[in-house]
Amino acid sequence: MTAYRPSASPSRHPATSATWTLRLLVVGALALVGCKDQGDDSPVDTATGEDLPVLRYSMEPAIGAVGTTVAVRVYGTASSFAFGDTDLVFGEELVVDSVTVFDGYTVEAVVTIPEAATLGEHPVTLTIEGSSQTLSEPFVVVDQSIQVAPDNAKMGEMIEVEVTGLGTEWSQGYTWASFGEGIDVLDVDIVDPNLANVTLAIHPDAPPGVRDVSMEDGPSVVTLYDGFTVDRAVITAVWEPPQAYQGDTIAFTITGLDTSFGTDATIRFFDDGGANPDITVSTLTVIDEENMYGRIRLSNAAALGFRDVVIESNGEAILLPDALEVLERAPSLTDLVPRTFFDVSRQIDNDTGEIFELVQALAYFIIPLDPPCGNAAPPGSGPMPYDVNGVFPVPPEAEPADCPNPRTVSAGDVVWFESDRNVVTLYKEEMEGTNQILYVGRDLTLTDYVFDNVYDLHTQGDPEGLPEVIIDDVQPTVPADYTLTSPPFYNDLTVPRTERFEYQWTPAETYPDAIFGTNISGILVSDGEPGFAASLPWDDGSHAYTPLELGSLEPGPVSFAAFSYIEGRLWGWPGSTVQTVQSTSVLSTSAQMILEDP
Repeated sequence: MTAYRPSASPSRHPATSATWTLRLLVVGALALVGCKDQGDDSPVDTATGEDLPVLRYSMEPAIGAVGTTVAVRVYGTASSFAFGDTDLVFGEELVVDSVTVFDGYTVEAVVTIPEAATLGEHPVTLTIEGSSQTLSEPFVVVDQSIQVAPDNAKMGEMIEVEVTGLGTEWSQGYTWASFGEGIDVLDVDIVDPNLANVTLAIHPDAPPGVRDVSMEDGPSVVTLYDGFTVDRAVITAVWEPPQAYQGDTIAFTITGLDTSFGTDATIRFFDDGGANPDITVSTLTVIDEENMYGRIRLSNAAALGFRDVVIESNGEAILLPDALEVLERAPSLTDLVPRTFFDVSRQIDNDTGEIFELVQALAYFIIPLDPPCGNAAPPGSGPMPYDVNGVFPVPPEAEPADCPNPRTVSAGDVVWFESDRNVVTLYKEEMEGTNQILYVGRDLTLTDYVFDNVYDLHTQGDPEGLPEVIIDDVQPTVPADYTLTSPPFYNDLTVPRTERFEYQWTPAETYPDAIFGTNISGILVSDGEPGFAASLPWDDGSHAYTPLELGSLEPGPVSFAAFSYIEGRLWGWPGSTVQTVQSTSVLSTSAQMILEDP
């Protein structure tokens, strides 16, 4: 699994960033200095008169934070440390709790750094059998530190750890964590500038032992040396089968090693973007603590590639990296749903009254999700029949659902809206991130949008997608253009809420095949939620909102919109079972206005 991590972003705290940059440069320079010879003369073997290897010392780590205790090791290039007669002193302010000689080449000092310790360099003095020298590499005290709890996990385990910072300024989306080799960081949730919850997945083959833990916030990096341990104990399982195709429903088995599967077991699937719901578990049966079986269903739009499988049971979570590979299955054209749109939208500039116009044409060919995913938005309401006004709440949005992106099918490099009056070319575009294919008109103007027209749909054809076809009478346009004539909808048009508001337009010729409507959108007085006053007037060029309707909206800025709307015939793709597509076209005009109390 490749863990997601946000792109590096500049620190929000210039002083902190500059301080850390300076420290990193200082530490890097000191590390190089620490490799220099501690004396001017090379040692000589008194028995042979030959030069002995130059004795050098290096220190790791050479940095620590106030308020922490650090285990610092000093390494020699030759055997020099004496058991029971070696000492280390880290200046006057830092407290050496113990000194342990491991062998002639390695000595460790446990150093406590008081919270009041001076930031910066502290000299390190090494004494061996009464002979002292100051290491050329000083110990650097900084003002940031971290602690990790719990600080260990088994090979194959997935856990959440709490990282606590001292003097840190972490922020969501900017801060990320690193736990070393064989450990994937799945998520970093910043609770506050000094606390983060980090979700980890330890690979079953991760090398056991200690890891350095780092929290990165832009250029600022805080490291806890030897802060996390991967235990030698292994908890893992084997998933079968290793492959499945999009749209499949298949049986699976899981065989565990030192697992404790129970009746509460759940299974989730992860890819590079995190938990992916495009594979669902239909049935799951736990046989014993190390064996379970069941069935899964893959969406027909399941993302291709490998999935990590995460099994959670009895308070334990384990990761099976790349356990299942999703393979591509050719889409079924019997399920294909084509969609087309051809719209004109206008915005009246509030300062000048200038009209900005956008003409859009769109087509795509989609395979609906199987199994279905997500919830439909609750239906809205509006005025019925003609020449009747009303006040309505804005319908709530559909409940959010984490669904895969439906697959789309190529119909060639271009498709066309064709008629005997003109041809509109739509060009193939692939959406970044989803790889969905759209056909979009480019640089269209009102001369491309022919009023009172019905276009055929003509596909170029793609040998690996849809063939060339022509489907008659697919895309309509509205019967005629219209213009808002009164009042002037710009320069903060202000309307009293207690007076009748009449507006005029040039008729759009919508009756009886199309619809003309208007609305004023704002905040409802009744409940403080978004709502609108709306009407479907006869398309005779004049209509009005009453004081009762205007008074249902709170005073202040609101938006006015007028639109003509038409629906075409029912149609579908040849050979598809879905033949209930209905293309639409809208010509809308929007403007700003203000409702006020007199």
